[in-house]
Amino acid sequence: LILFQKGQTTTPPPFEIFFCFGEEWPDRKPKEKKLITVQVKGPGPPQGGRGIPLQISHPDLKDKMVEQFKELHQLWQNQQRLPPA
Repeated sequence: LILFQKGQTTTPPPFEIFFCFGEEWPDRKPKEKKLITVQVKGPGPPQGGRGIPLQISHPDLKDKMVEQFKELHQLWQNQQRLPPA
């Protein structure tokens, strides 16, 4: 990839780059278990003419916990707005 970037070869090599957001990486967890990951691939065989496939993870326990924290935060904010009894 560096040789291609420097113009020392005309054929771009296949490559994959992974980015992880919001968590430490690398660590013991597989990248499939990370909250937000981005994979950059290029070039490679075409994806059947469909372009780049996007994948959204399925909701799991972490997603449910985030929703519960949002609800608790909203309840706490509502409590702060009430006048003292």
